[in-house]
Amino acid sequence: MAKSLLQNFRNLHKQFASVLFVFFFLIGLTGSLLAFKSVFSKTIYENSANKFTGAKPQYLSIDSLENLATAALNSFAETKFKHSEKVEIKVSKGSVIFYYKNALSIQVNSITGAPILIEKKFGGIIQDIHDGAILDTWIENKSSIFKKIYSIIMGLSLLLLTITGTYLWYKPRLIKKQKGTV
Repeated sequence: MAKSLLQNFRNLHKQFASVLFVFFFLIGLTGSLLAFKSVFSKTIYENSANKFTGAKPQYLSIDSLENLATAALNSFAETKFKHSEKVEIKVSKGSVIFYYKNALSIQVNSITGAPILIEKKFGGIIQDIHDGAILDTWIENKSSIFKKIYSIIMGLSLLLLTITGTYLWYKPRLIKKQKGTV
């Protein structure tokens, strides 16, 4: 019984590992690259003199800030955006970051609307490859179903390989110990 279970686990482990090798390699590579995500950014414009200082007076509305940010981005990066896709408000820093297509972002002063930093970030592409969201991006799927399926398959596969690998490592040692050869 023990030998057949051991052989079954060995076969299962080999089959899963050989099929999923490429995916585990990609996850390891992109995970390592994500540790250095800031390296994959290109600064288009930076003016730290526009940073927020002092007390918190009245902020401009998000609509006004978006209009100013979009105009500044179009001017500096020679783009033709009309609206941002996402906004991030940094209350403690007194700034607002607007995100646009093609990995472009602009950080503006929340009081004056003056641009602080314009960047093109490539780390998002690495993140999308890492977690499988790149498939959802390519087919413009808003529900992230491919990312969820990919994450479940890879997570369960890693769990299965860990369990079978541990069993394959431990069982021969247990058999040797029971025979008294260790």
